[in-house]
Amino acid sequence: MKKIGILLLLCFSLVLAKSSNSMSKKSYDTLIASQKLMETGKDKEAKKNLLELLKTELNGYEKSFVFQTLANIEINANNYKGAIKYYKTIIELNVLEPKSIDNMKLSLAKIYLSENNYKTSIKILTSLLESEFINKIDLYENLAYATYYDKDFKKSILYINSAISSNKEPKESSYQILYSSYVELKEYKNAINTLKFMVNNWHKNETYWLQLIALYQETNELKKALSTFELAYKKGGVAPNKNTLYFVNILIQNELYFKAAQTLEEAMNKGYVENSKKNFDLLISCYDYAKQKDKVKEILAKSDYAKNSKYQLLLANIHFNEQNYKKTIETLEKVSIKQGTKEDGQRNTLLALSYYELNEKNETVKYLQKAINNPHEKTRALNIKKSLQI
Repeated sequence: MKKIGILLLLCFSLVLAKSSNSMSKKSYDTLIASQKLMETGKDKEAKKNLLELLKTELNGYEKSFVFQTLANIEINANNYKGAIKYYKTIIELNVLEPKSIDNMKLSLAKIYLSENNYKTSIKILTSLLESEFINKIDLYENLAYATYYDKDFKKSILYINSAISSNKEPKESSYQILYSSYVELKEYKNAINTLKFMVNNWHKNETYWLQLIALYQETNELKKALSTFELAYKKGGVAPNKNTLYFVNILIQNELYFKAAQTLEEAMNKGYVENSKKNFDLLISCYDYAKQKDKVKEILAKSDYAKNSKYQLLLANIHFNEQNYKKTIETLEKVSIKQGTKEDGQRNTLLALSYYELNEKNETVKYLQKAINNPHEKTRALNIKKSLQI
């Protein structure tokens, strides 16, 4: 699973109320100056001034604001370990209002979460569940992320459902983690129901459609996989030029070979799918399984991929089954096959049978003997000889 982005809603602005009882003029001026330096990208200079200020005699209130500003500088520099140190110090000083302390704890928990320290993050977040100051939706969402990445998927589902029920409008990221949790637990029915909700609400997201289709395949609900794919095409949720082969695969799974062949051929003609030998093989197979022999002949007649022995034998067999024995012979005599191979044996047998149908006994015996001399075809050829009483 890819990690879902975590937004660290940290307070970067410093709101100061000048008070002679809590902060000296020097501290106030230094903090304001540092904030202005940060706004112009001069974080290093701001940090230097703040560290110098810490060397002076400060009360807990002043230290808390200095540490908070230093934490913001560390976050700007992606130094989350440094930010953690400062936030922990502020919490230990415990001189700010309870609301500020709780918000500081929430920020600290989010940093631990971003640093993959899930258990510590969970511990802090859980301690805030009874807080009257913290936004519960934000708390539930972060607990859902933390427990998910800690592989406690059942708790992740519990917390994200709490967030979902508290939100007035559906939040896409919440359903992403809910779906992912169900998949991790192999609760595919719940995962499918979640994805059905997601494609209804965010129907332009191709990933959701493809995940839903894949889950239907995983649970062997192939007809639903097909109908969902067709619905996705109709709603513009899946791009035909990018997913043709996937769609063809589902059609084949549903034994809709003719539609699979038509879809693939159209995509190849439009350039959605590469006109490669692999795709050509698939196209011929689909038309062949669909018993569209005329179509197979048409494609084999004009494609360079059809010039090999495999397809010439297929074409010859089609002619033979249509009782066009002269065309069978003509096709087989043109194809170049290495003597003694399995395909060579098959060709000689088919030539023998074609000449037999044309009442040309000498040619029948000639090619049947060649087939008998082929180790790959010997048993079959002997049985044919016996049945023909030659």
